[in-house]
Amino acid sequence: MRLIYLAVLVLLVLSMQLTLMAAAASDEEDIENEITSRQFSLKVGEGVKIGDYRVELISVVSVMDGLIEVKVWKRVSEFEDWRVMEDHRDANFDEGAERGGLTLTVIDIFDEEAVRMRAEYRTNFGYPQKYVTERALAPKNLPKLEVSTTVDKTEISVGDEVKATVTVKNVGNDTARDVTIQDSPPLPQFRYLAGYPPKIKNQLQPGESDLAVYSMVAATEGEVKMPATVARYADSKSTIYSATSPSIKIDINPKRRPNLVLNVDPPAPIKHGGQGTINVTVKNDGDASAYRVVVKAEVESQGDGLELLKGSLDESFFEIPQGELETYSATFKGSRSGIYDVNLKASYQGDGEMMQKETAFEVAVLEREYKYLYYLPIVPVLIMSVWLFRRYREYKY
Repeated sequence: MRLIYLAVLVLLVLSMQLTLMAAAASDEEDIENEITSRQFSLKVGEGVKIGDYRVELISVVSVMDGLIEVKVWKRVSEFEDWRVMEDHRDANFDEGAERGGLTLTVIDIFDEEAVRMRAEYRTNFGYPQKYVTERALAPKNLPKLEVSTTVDKTEISVGDEVKATVTVKNVGNDTARDVTIQDSPPLPQFRYLAGYPPKIKNQLQPGESDLAVYSMVAATEGEVKMPATVARYADSKSTIYSATSPSIKIDINPKRRPNLVLNVDPPAPIKHGGQGTINVTVKNDGDASAYRVVVKAEVESQGDGLELLKGSLDESFFEIPQGELETYSATFKGSRSGIYDVNLKASYQGDGEMMQKETAFEVAVLEREYKYLYYLPIVPVLIMSVWLFRRYREYKY
């Protein structure tokens, strides 16, 4: 009987152990079947590891339509699925998370290169681990444009012409297609001449470059910042790219003008009947040429006391360039004493505008000299000498 009781006890113990093992196995199975979700960001050419599954972002098909292309595959398996996904719509892979696969959802598409996604899967798959795909590591055949805009002068004056050159070069390893230039809109500080808007070739092969030149004239003074020039182009898959040039600052000074300066070297006081020479210098101190220069003289006096012997104070010049000067002279005879006021006036033209400059000076003519006046101081001496001589003789006798 004791053996029977012992056998029953052993059976009861074994039964309890089997029940406990079954419950533990059931709990473990429930944990493995539990579903979790994680979010992650991906760029084109990147992927994430989720358990044995691999999720790779192939491309952003359309930002506007919210479409991306992904590749999902599983290690040690023949499962592989290429699919275009739409944002905010669940997509099941390998029968989805409920049956041990994956459920992916596109949460946001940032731009043509990056997205944010959510993955639902069994808890025991672990956390998503990001990696770079072999496709991304492989050399890519892509066009790449470099854009530069230059001007021949960065400091100009109103009315000056400046030439802008836009250069575009393909430094990539594939053809750039549908190339267009989006230059700055016409700026109010300039009047645009030939070549605007700039245009270049529609396609540029690797290493090929093209340029466009246009001219403009400064219309108003001030500091101007020319915005960046943008080149837009596409690759063989019609993916759109862009490249920009640095902006340019141009200083526009006031309009260039001539500025004549009249310098006169008058003579020393002229003796009555003597001669004197007046030297005149006309210098252009401005920053533009003076045209059709006419110099006129006006002598203010009573009577004709200055007689012109040689040359003239009136003169004309077709052009006096910037920084240049002209000189001339006139010789006069002083026929009547007095102070003569001479007003010299120059009229000239600069870029269609008439201007004037004038200066004034004096010419002195001395009074006539009488030679007997030099003997007048001798008369008192003679009188004194005679008086002394007479006194001497009186005292002598």
